[in-house]
Amino acid sequence: MFFNMNLEKILEIANECVENEIIETKGLSLMYKLDEKTHKTLDEELFYNTNNNLDNFKHNEVIEINIAGITFIFEIDKV
Repeated sequence: MFFNMNLEKILEIANECVENEIIETKGLSLMYKLDEKTHKTLDEELFYNTNNNLDNFKHNEVIEINIAGITFIFEIDKV
C-alpha cells in the first residue's frame, strides 16, 4: 500500500521522533519505499525547496536527506 509523502510529512515525522523521549535519534535511519510517481514528486519538491538553480532537476533513484540528525531514505518500490 502506498501513501502520499511530501516535505511537510517528513518534517512532521522528524519532529515526532525528536520530541519522543523514548526514540533515540542518534544514528536513526528511516527507509520508505514509494511508488514511482510519489517518489518523483517528492524528489522534485525537495529539489525545488533546497536549490537555487531550478533548471537542472534530475530524478534520483534513491533520495537521502538528513533532518534533525535523522536520515530519511526513499527508494522506488519495484514491485
